[in-house]
Amino acid sequence: MALSLRLFAAFSYPNIFWPDEIFQTLEQGHRLAFGNGMIPWDFRDGIRSWLFPGILGGIMKVTSFFSDGSSGYLAGVTVFLCLLSLIPVWIGFSIGYATSGLASAIITGGVCAIWFELIYFAPKAFTEVIAAYSLLVAIYFGCYGPSHPSRGRLYWTGFLYGFTAYLRFHLLPAIFLAIVYQFRKRNFKELPPVILGFIGPVLLGGILDTFTLSSPFQSIWKLIWINLFAGKFNSFGVSPWHQYFAWLAMNWSWWIVPVVVFCALGARRHWILAALALVIIVSHSFLGHKEYRYIFPALPLILILAGLGTADLVSRISLTRRFTRGKSISIVSGLLVWMLLSWMLSGRFYTDRAFSFDPPWQKLGFTHWQTHGGQLQAYQYLSTEKDLCGVGVRGIAWQYTGGYAHLHQDVPIYFVKDDREIGELKSHFNYLVFNQETPDLEGYRLEKCFGGACVYKRPSPCTVNPDYHINKYLQEKGE
Repeated sequence: MALSLRLFAAFSYPNIFWPDEIFQTLEQGHRLAFGNGMIPWDFRDGIRSWLFPGILGGIMKVTSFFSDGSSGYLAGVTVFLCLLSLIPVWIGFSIGYATSGLASAIITGGVCAIWFELIYFAPKAFTEVIAAYSLLVAIYFGCYGPSHPSRGRLYWTGFLYGFTAYLRFHLLPAIFLAIVYQFRKRNFKELPPVILGFIGPVLLGGILDTFTLSSPFQSIWKLIWINLFAGKFNSFGVSPWHQYFAWLAMNWSWWIVPVVVFCALGARRHWILAALALVIIVSHSFLGHKEYRYIFPALPLILILAGLGTADLVSRISLTRRFTRGKSISIVSGLLVWMLLSWMLSGRFYTDRAFSFDPPWQKLGFTHWQTHGGQLQAYQYLSTEKDLCGVGVRGIAWQYTGGYAHLHQDVPIYFVKDDREIGELKSHFNYLVFNQETPDLEGYRLEKCFGGACVYKRPSPCTVNPDYHINKYLQEKGE
């Protein structure tokens, strides 16, 4: 059920939550797999690891034969990411089963399976999302393992913590807390395998940075330098310390009150999950530049805890019933309530708006499910056009396009501001992507529209502009 929901949402609602999901991961994977792609400032400056883009590039390469253009390998990447997104469902089920039995497992896993944010972020190629999954498995191995775990389990616990730290070093406070909790009552002779496991992926990441960038651990130390001392990230916007709590309240509406109650019930036996979620949110609150995806690793922890609390409440209610099917009815009823609220809240999921505490059933006209999806579909459409020799883009910032990861074809892309630039440059492109439908584009014929992005075609061939390249354009703009 969880996989079906994620695949349905991914293929039915293409969208862009933040440009990084394209240009820091998919686009760089496309460069590795096929040789062409846009290079944003953070890859020019060498502050991003090639680990995740390399994995995505490998998937693109081996799945590109599924279809012409970009749709085949993009589907391969989507399926891969959606399969990884089942990890919170598995961990939620496993924690519930290990601590409270099958009923708790079904409810906790079910909450993770149907919650709209976990479904929405499932196909997103964000390092924060992948780091959340590896952190969650490490927490389960370390904090919910047997009293005397095997050396292999200890090693893989440390390995996953190290992998998480390399992907997203911002999670180090949570990793430290989880390790302290794991060994609070245990023999410290078990600590060396965890340390050894932790060092492995971190060391390999440092070696990877050495060969792909220019120095060991450059994707970590240079990112810290640019963020804390050069103030680069603050130039993208600074939010108050309480922004993450405001987003949670806005996204979950009044349902946040029952969630807090369920989490409080679950925290009586699983306080470490509550502590880890709080550490992740609070530690990120000290940074000026905030994006909702940064605290994604806290969301599965909160939902697992809320699911455990819901299971505890359902167990209490079922004990008051006098017939044998009371527990089953209580389980189904609890999941139906979560499903209804998830469906209602998904229809108002949009963080780029002023804070409002609207009721869950109040829908918004525009949400993250629709943001910039038309551009992605337009680029995928062009990826199979055999006569494509150049693309012009008007009314759409380059950050909110699909890049060559969606366009695939190695042709120049021109971002034009107005009709004058179209007239000056149109000989260099024969297709134009415009953010509106209009009959007034001289020399162009409307081909197709995709949710706000329309494709126009000029029948004449292109002339080569030897002085232009999209990456030269980005470098000149400092973007």
